[in-house]
Amino acid sequence: MERSPSPHNTETQEYNATTPLSSDRAMHYTFRYPTPLKVYTALCVMVLGLICYYAFRSSPWFMIVLYSWMIFISLLYSALSIPRSIEDDGETVVLRRLLWSKRYSRTIYDISEVSGMELTKSYAIVGSAGYFCYSGLFYKSKMGFFNLVATEETGHYLRIQRKGSKRPLYIAYQPALSY
Repeated sequence: MERSPSPHNTETQEYNATTPLSSDRAMHYTFRYPTPLKVYTALCVMVLGLICYYAFRSSPWFMIVLYSWMIFISLLYSALSIPRSIEDDGETVVLRRLLWSKRYSRTIYDISEVSGMELTKSYAIVGSAGYFCYSGLFYKSKMGFFNLVATEETGHYLRIQRKGSKRPLYIAYQPALSY
């Protein structure tokens, strides 16, 4: 697979080049969690705690139980669904999360590499725009709706789309430097 020698290649950025991934290459990427993402997550958890505290003070007990379960489930799912790594063995791409994994086979999905885009600056329709990670359904003009999994803006994405489907999944990663 050919890669541009520099991440600041103007041709790649201008045309959002899409390169099919070759099936003979193996790749592993472990997601990094930058400090701003950690700070934003901590602030969200603190604000959510304050909202719960003030909401629970004047609510009946059954509403407190209901709110507690809803908040507990949303916190638990968000924390457990953070991405850990992606692996490409040539046949499948595996997205590993904290407790589960998802496999994308090349026989069912079109998988390609896309570079030169900033997708974390899109509108989050459903999902998280920085709470534990960027994950969910996003919208960007000229691209439409798409799914995103990212922990930082890398400019490089795996584009995974089920054959015949309209909405792709973009997974941010930093390609290994090759010399």
